[in-house]
Amino acid sequence: MAFLSLQDVTYSYANNNLIVDAVSLEIEKGKFHSLLGKSGCGKTTLLKLAAGLLIPETGSIQLHGAVIQPSEKIGFVFQAPTLLDWKTVIDNVLLPVSLKRKVTKADVEKAESLLALMGLSHLKKEYPTRLSGGQQSRVSIARALIQTPSMLYLDEPFSALDAITREELQVDLLRLCELHQMTVLFVTHDISEAVYLSDRIAVMDKGRIIYDLPVSLQNRHTPEFRYSGQFNKLCLEIRTAISGGL
Repeated sequence: MAFLSLQDVTYSYANNNLIVDAVSLEIEKGKFHSLLGKSGCGKTTLLKLAAGLLIPETGSIQLHGAVIQPSEKIGFVFQAPTLLDWKTVIDNVLLPVSLKRKVTKADVEKAESLLALMGLSHLKKEYPTRLSGGQQSRVSIARALIQTPSMLYLDEPFSALDAITREELQVDLLRLCELHQMTVLFVTHDISEAVYLSDRIAVMDKGRIIYDLPVSLQNRHTPEFRYSGQFNKLCLEIRTAISGGL
């Protein structure tokens, strides 16, 4: 049984504008799955449906055998970091906990550990306006992990960053996912990002999944892999699927 399962999911916006059209998708536990496609293809809407932030018109969505709903088992990282400017870095990380109950010493220690993993220990008392874009993204990821979710959803979290910072954050994300054994659904426009990160990639167009392939190459999480012939071949394959073979 798949860890996350979407079966014949449909969703429309106002005026019956169909944005997700009978999509079925299954993700194995511990795997990193990416959604790619042109703007407006429905991938972010599908991500929100898969996370329980939207309710499908038809079909079913189950996480670990139960109907999906927002909970501490789910972490969500939005495209913008959405940090609270009046709270310090560590208080932003602890926000999901503080909204539910009193923060404990163990919670603080966990937040400090996550910040250390993201290389931000020295900034824990700073405010978001003092941070770079990459640092804010790291804080946002740490916040999503504070409750140790089993499923992590990310909506183009690195899209506004420069290429080098983006690559650094990709490495950080993979390390954290492996450390916490998380299952991931990741939305991106960046083909090379998807190929580097993913165990499986799905391409969407007009609300449907039109292409789905595994990424099963050895040593793919190394800097050298980004410049290999295998990497470029996979990127071209995805690019061709997105452009309709053009």
